[in-house]
Amino acid sequence: MNKVDAPRWGHACATILRCAASDIDVKGPWLFWSAPPSPALRGSLERHGQLVPILVDAGGARPVLVAGAARAAILAELGREVLCLDIGALSDEARGLAYVQSNADRELTDGHLVLAMRYFLSLPGCDMESVLEALGLDARSKRLRLIRSWLRLPRRWDGLLCSGAVPLACADLLETFAPEDLSVLESLFATLSWSRGNAVNVLTWIREVCARDGVKAAAVLEGLGETLAAGLSPKDTMSRITQEVRRLRYPMLAGMERDFAETARKVSAGTRWRVTQPDLFESDAVEVSVRVTSAGELRAAGAELVRMAAREDLDDLFPVVRK
Repeated sequence: MNKVDAPRWGHACATILRCAASDIDVKGPWLFWSAPPSPALRGSLERHGQLVPILVDAGGARPVLVAGAARAAILAELGREVLCLDIGALSDEARGLAYVQSNADRELTDGHLVLAMRYFLSLPGCDMESVLEALGLDARSKRLRLIRSWLRLPRRWDGLLCSGAVPLACADLLETFAPEDLSVLESLFATLSWSRGNAVNVLTWIREVCARDGVKAAAVLEGLGETLAAGLSPKDTMSRITQEVRRLRYPMLAGMERDFAETARKVSAGTRWRVTQPDLFESDAVEVSVRVTSAGELRAAGAELVRMAAREDLDDLFPVVRK
């Protein structure tokens, strides 16, 4: 380990060191955002060498990496010495904060924040006010409340959040499920990336079916195995799952929608008219619409409407009235 120079930052002395990569401890848990090095960084280090030092704490028997894991990994592969900035002996909390500050230009996702919060909350006596400030979190924000709910989930769910498979908005819902239910629910997200709205809806409906019928999530999802294994596109798979879970939650409504769709198809067959139910059968309203681009088309559509009005099965379009 060779000293290059000793610049002074404020009241602290920071020393530049040149170390063999094998001498550096790179396993610190405060490196919670570490990811595989990018090809761009690898190419830069290969062509131009290391232009920015990594941060280390050299106060012990060997330097401990505080920030710069990607550069350290690439330089180790290249068999090159590593330029290090020794920022002094630090506590685990200070190492974590230094790591966060060294990534100040990073746009923090919900996954990043959860990983950071798990680390800092594991430290006894950690100054969380400083942590929240460093992470840009308002202590009274909805985002922090959802993060705290997420932190009560098993750690294995963090990967699903970081990959975008599960949105943070589901934290409150997921927290209400028993551990065995959470294990079952993982199958919905293992290979699918859900939008916020669809994920919240599906989880809400599953929870409500469980409460209504007194069953576990496994019973609700029992019929979804074929859909998950059907080889459909992710979009089609999520659409079919959403429809099926909604049907389980609202069986009467689903039946009314199915019957209405069949009747509307028969009534409008061979015409350019579109027949829809606009408000989930909260009323007996039916919308009948057409798009035309000429007077001739309008006259033809009018004649079609007259024929439709003469049908004897029109009452089937108004199930609310019949009941």
